[in-house]
Amino acid sequence: MRLPDPSTFIAAGASAEVFRLGEGRVLKLFHDGIDPSIIAREYAIARAVQASGLPVARAYGLQEAGGRQGIVYADMVGPDLLAYMARNPHRGRWALGEMARLQQRISDCHVPTLRSRKAILRVDIEAAPVGERLRAAAVDRLDQLNEGDALSHGDLHPANLIVTEEGLAVIDWSRAARGMAATDVVRTEMVMRFGPGGDVGGEGGAAVLGWAAAKMRDAASAYYVRRHRALTGLDPEALAAWRALVALAWMRQRAPSRDAAFEAYLVAALQVAGLPPLERDAAAMSLVGPD
Repeated sequence: MRLPDPSTFIAAGASAEVFRLGEGRVLKLFHDGIDPSIIAREYAIARAVQASGLPVARAYGLQEAGGRQGIVYADMVGPDLLAYMARNPHRGRWALGEMARLQQRISDCHVPTLRSRKAILRVDIEAAPVGERLRAAAVDRLDQLNEGDALSHGDLHPANLIVTEEGLAVIDWSRAARGMAATDVVRTEMVMRFGPGGDVGGEGGAAVLGWAAAKMRDAASAYYVRRHRALTGLDPEALAAWRALVALAWMRQRAPSRDAAFEAYLVAALQVAGLPPLERDAAAMSLVGPD
């Protein structure tokens, strides 16, 4: 198959581009250099999650185009939840509540063939730009926590949810695993607050806009966590047990955004968990890793 016509381009990410094929299908075409085993794993995950009955894009098969490997998915028609809330701010509470309910549905599913979330976190913590004392203590703490067998999306946030005519649907299952539900909740909390796209630099009016955007992100994240806890009864101690570990793991690949606020969040999480204070690896220049 030839490379898709540029006019059919929909979006691009760190690992792939998405093109509309027609007849209700899209092609997620991975960049050159992406390990084929990663593509095969994403396809296997997509098929396994599809069988769970969750609202996800159907995976039709693997497809080569222009020497690059891809996956053909059903086209999820509609805006992502982030864009939907930006256009409909009066629907923000409804949207976050629906996201919390969908998160609950995901955690109620079990796909035992998936990777272990704890194993993934361990690899990421071991590669995080922190001092050896903190790294060793974090890995030791991780080993003490329950494995869990709930389905874990691994990167659930408004930009990975599509508002379709049938309701919310979930995309991008490339980080899916099995583990404790709390790991997904704190990951969502962090991405909503400190993920890319929320910085407004400069002085004067721009600084005020940046401050307001940060407050809105923090408030939306807090509301989401409250709604999820109200639905599931998830103990705040369970969130506290995982918060520092998920944050340390995120440092391996976290893109720059609200870095000072994220560092304050991490420092507080380490204190609550009784882990050593934050110390940076001598070879690391900042808290962020490659995008």
